[in-house]
Amino acid sequence: MMNGHKGDNILLGYNLSKHSQTKQFCVCSSGVLLLYLLYGFIQEKMFHIPGFNSHGWYLSLMQFVSVTIFAYLDTKCLSKSARGNKQAIPYYQFMILAWMTVGSMGLSTVSLGYLNFPTQVIFKSCKLIPTMIGSIIILGKKYRAIDYASVGLMTFGLTWFSMIDQTVYPTAQTTGLILICGALAVDGVYGNYQEKLMKANPHLRSADISFYSYSFGAALIFTWLVSTGTLMTSFRFVASHREVYGLAFVYSLVGYLGQQFVLCLIKSSGVLISCIVTTMRKGLTIVLSFIFFAKPFSIQYVWSGSIVFLGIGLSIYSRNKVAIKSAIIDLRFYINEFIVGHRVPVFGKTKLIQQV
Repeated sequence: MMNGHKGDNILLGYNLSKHSQTKQFCVCSSGVLLLYLLYGFIQEKMFHIPGFNSHGWYLSLMQFVSVTIFAYLDTKCLSKSARGNKQAIPYYQFMILAWMTVGSMGLSTVSLGYLNFPTQVIFKSCKLIPTMIGSIIILGKKYRAIDYASVGLMTFGLTWFSMIDQTVYPTAQTTGLILICGALAVDGVYGNYQEKLMKANPHLRSADISFYSYSFGAALIFTWLVSTGTLMTSFRFVASHREVYGLAFVYSLVGYLGQQFVLCLIKSSGVLISCIVTTMRKGLTIVLSFIFFAKPFSIQYVWSGSIVFLGIGLSIYSRNKVAIKSAIIDLRFYINEFIVGHRVPVFGKTKLIQQV
């Protein structure tokens, strides 16, 4: 039922390929859910510290520096690094990727200073919208009716969700919506550029890309904080709230580990399963946010959020029709195998199942 990619599936130096696909799925999906739920919890907890809202860029700096260190240790101790390879990669390509990483993650983090956390999460779930718009304008790509329907549902749901947010969450500001929309716009280009870079340089490991993009990104954020005169202000604030350093370290670590689990999940179980797991994670993140952190609530959050996730579901179906049909056939086969033996069509053929 899970169709991943061939080859070794390395997770933090350990080869998962020696285990069955089912075990790989259980390990990777559990890791994705647990790590990213913890990631979201810590992120929101920090922004609930009084006065922290204006220090989102400093949090991004701490995260980028931490991930640079994690990626360096990964390339040295766990993964076979591509650094020093004879096929030198121009640094300007990593600099472009660094700008995109800062735009995607930095703007998203800073937006929390102005937005309700569930609003930020649900907006980040809809990166298909800028991706689709950009490909139509730049590449002239054509889409089917189901793709336009999915984008229409997401757009309607997001608009409804943000209007409710403005009503029940008075501190929400338009600045936050502008920042998160900016992060989404960068997301529309970021993934494609990263994929293009990895295809052009197959010897690259994800740890190498993380090392260069986050180290250059840290330099960009540091320059921004110095030029705006906010570096020392943020430093003094965090020095007076020292728990932030510990939270930021764990936040950065679980975020980095989460990325590795997602990559392994894609390789072991395929893009479809990965999309389903990550979408489920986002839904759970929103639910846990309302449970653990006091905030205004309206039942309209549920209806508007459901419309957004319906749009996401249509998008997943549109991009993975063949895989979904295959998964349904396989699931039907396994159910029949478990319950009673009879002939079941599998990919146009019949397979005799022995009754247990």
